[in-house]
This record gives sequence, C-alpha cells and structure tokens, in this order.
Amino acid sequence: MTKDKILSAAINQYSMFNYHGATMQKIAKEVGIKPASIYFFYKNKEELFIAAFQKLLESHFEQMKIILAEVQGKGILEIFHSLLSGTVAYHKSHMQETNAYISLVASPPAEMKQFLQEHMKTFDIWMFDSLVELAKQDFPHLTEKKATMLTKQFALLMDGIFWEINLYDDETLQEQINQANTIMGILLEELQHE
Repeated sequence: MTKDKILSAAINQYSMFNYHGATMQKIAKEVGIKPASIYFFYKNKEELFIAAFQKLLESHFEQMKIILAEVQGKGILEIFHSLLSGTVAYHKSHMQETNAYISLVASPPAEMKQFLQEHMKTFDIWMFDSLVELAKQDFPHLTEKKATMLTKQFALLMDGIFWEINLYDDETLQEQINQANTIMGILLEELQHE
C-alpha cells in the first residue's frame, strides 16, 4: 500500500515539478512518511521514478490492449476510431498521470531516457504489429509495406491528438478525433481502389 502511494506521489510531484523539482522530501510529505522511508523500497530517486513511470506506462499499454481486444472482429476504421477515442478518454480521466507522461516525453531527464526509449519501442512494435495484421485482415490485398504505412499514418494522427489533450476542451477534442477518423477513411478508400 505504501509503495503504491509512493509511486502515485512520485508521478504527482513529477507532473507539477518535473524530475529535478520532484524531491524525495516532497514525495514523502505527500505520502505522509519520512524521506528515509522511501529508501526502504527504492535505492535512489532514479530507481523510484523508473518504477513510477513503468507503472504508469504499463497501465497505458494495458488500456490500449483492452481497447483493441474490445474491437476484435470490427473493421479497421472502427478499430482506429476506438483507439483514438479510448486513448483520449483514458488520458482525460487520468490527467495527473497524463501531465507527467507529457512532461516525460517532451523533456526526458537523461537518467530516464533509455528506459523511456525501450518502453516506447516495445509499445510501437506491439501497436504496429497488431494494426498491420488487422489492416491486412480487412484489406487482404494490402502489402506489408502499405499496411505498415497506413499504421504509421494512424500513429501520427494519434500522437497529434494526444498532444492536444491539455489544449482543448472535450468538444474540440471530439472534433479532432472525427477529423482524424475522416482522414483514415479517405486513406482506406484510396487503398481499396488500388
């Protein structure tokens, strides 16, 4: 229980003060323990934040898997739309974590860069492999190259919408999701006529 509270406090402090401003003292104060107690679980600040972000990123990864599992058997356009909508809904309902995640990706501390790169590589491989396979099921004539390109175009749109989560209200974000869905529909229609 204390360990989970420490990880949550680390994410909260990171979301407010970034890596160097999120001190062990601030984290301990938020949890209601002495700073030395944190060292019972983590040998240093770097280890604590890697554990905190690993938990946060794994939670996001699991949510993406859940969304994808829920739309198995649907058309690729519906899958793209569900991933966009589900990602936005998840991040909007976890804003503290989302703010920390945005800060981490936008300006990763040197101590965490390798960890972040490894996680993102694992996530990207999973997403591309999953979506390429689903695109080819929906459009059997697609080559691996074209299915990969389609998936990368979707990822680009998804990344753009993710970066807008803190900028726009829910209505504007929904409009952005709808626009992204329209773009993917146009790309899919072009592929259908090849």
